Parts: sequence; C-alpha cells; structure tokens
Amino acid sequence: MKKERTLAVILLAAGESRRYGGIKLLDNIQGKKMYQYAMEILKEAKAEEKVVVTGYQEVRETADKLGMQVVWNDQPAFGISLSLKLGLKKVLEHRPEIDGVLFLVCDQPYLSVDTVNGMLQCFRQGEMNILCSVPAGGTLEEAGNPCIISKHYFEELFLLEGDVGGKRVIRRHLEDAEPFFISRKRELLDIDTKIFIQPKKN
Repeated sequence: MKKERTLAVILLAAGESRRYGGIKLLDNIQGKKMYQYAMEILKEAKAEEKVVVTGYQEVRETADKLGMQVVWNDQPAFGISLSLKLGLKKVLEHRPEIDGVLFLVCDQPYLSVDTVNGMLQCFRQGEMNILCSVPAGGTLEEAGNPCIISKHYFEELFLLEGDVGGKRVIRRHLEDAEPFFISRKRELLDIDTKIFIQPKKN
C-alpha cells in the first residue's frame, strides 16, 4: 500500500490590505473578525503541522492559545513572498520530512473546513505535485487559494521576491498540477474591498 504524504498548513496573516482601506483581517464580518474564519479552519485542518505567519499581536495571541506555531513578520511591505518563506522555513525546522504545504489566506471567509480537508486528503492520495482550488467547470488557469505545493518545488518558493505568492510557481508547472473543483464558487471569493458580506450557510 502506498504511504500517504504528510502535509502542513500555513496561514498567511500578515498582509497590509492596501486595496482594502484598513486592516482587513481584523475587520468585523458578520460579528466575527475575518482572520477568525481562517483560524477556525486551521484548527480543524487534518494536517501534521500548522503555522501562522502574522505581524498582528491579536492574531499571534489567538494562535498561541490554539497551540499553533507562530512566525512573526513585522515587514509586510516586502510582500506575500516573505510570509510564505517564513512559514515554510518554520515548517521545515519542525518537520523536515514534510511532503507538501497547503497555503491558506485570511480573506476567504466563505471557505469551509470540508474543502480544506478534502484538498489535504486528495493530495495525500494523489500523484501530482501541485493541487489547486478551481471553481467548478473552470480550468487550472483560474487556480487560486487555497493551494497545495509539494516539497518538489520548495526551492522555487524560497526564490520568490516581492508581492508574489505560490501562483507564480504553479503557473510554471501546470503540467504537474491537478485541479480540485469547488462547487460552491463563493468559497473562493477573496474580499478585497469593504462590501457587505452575506452570512455563511451550513
């Protein structure tokens, strides 16, 4: 029987939210701060390692209470690539044998833990080195967060600079990527402006 691959989840929670006009992840959305939606998913995610990268004390304290690894990033101006690399470095310090990482962001309040755990399980049992969330009926060209990238491409992730995330690596290797189709498209909605957010449905 094939050995299942081991996985970590990294929550990227250090962004400046320049387009949002405020600290997006600390904003209240339907009575809950936006980062808390992601933190709840991280808590329930079926992964061997969980890391939060943040430059916000409130997020750090919440992650500490939940027993998660925390990496402090007080230089968000360097872009998402810095958070990504800090998180990946922390994972490899604790789990050098890890087979892949799922990257989670704070501005998808509709994302469900079932989707994240579904992606983790799919990657564990699969053969491809990249797994991308894609709207139902879409293509890999529409891939976004969350995504899973295997250790095969960690070196490329460490070479990223500026406000660039894993999508750049994914686009270089679409032949080694598999889509994970999301039927409820709003799960993949990124909140970039202060708009009314509808309540999550069970």
